[in-house]
Amino acid sequence: MKKKFFALTLSVVLTFFFVGCGADNELDKYRKSVEEFYEDVVEINDNINAIDAESANAPQELLDELDDLNALFQDFGELEVPQEYIAVESLADEAASFMDEAVTLYHSSFSDGTFNDFSVGMAYEKYCRAILRINYIGDILQGKTLEGENINIYYEEEE
Repeated sequence: MKKKFFALTLSVVLTFFFVGCGADNELDKYRKSVEEFYEDVVEINDNINAIDAESANAPQELLDELDDLNALFQDFGELEVPQEYIAVESLADEAASFMDEAVTLYHSSFSDGTFNDFSVGMAYEKYCRAILRINYIGDILQGKTLEGENINIYYEEEE
């Protein structure tokens, strides 16, 4: 589950790595922030994959890394989004919220030295929702039109 869990993250952040935002200073700042987000998530992914699952400390090590991942998502949700990509602002906020809920549920899954499979399932669902929003952001930044269930696209008429 761990590899699948972070394979999504890795593919999502790879999308960000290839996003170009132009020469504008605000766009450059945003691009740099997105690239830093990518690099930090890759580092956390590597750390998680390096955890010895047989170790008695494995659950705590995993939770510590998830806390770091959550902090990254919270910071990402707070980024100043350039006007050209204002549509991603609410998606980033939602991604941060879902990741926070996921990590909270993962913590409760391992509380009191026990493992709660139901909480892990709920946590994974919240995690997937966070990653889905990050995928949407990557698509928007690449100029792709979003597709899928529950996606409504509204076009503004230029005056």
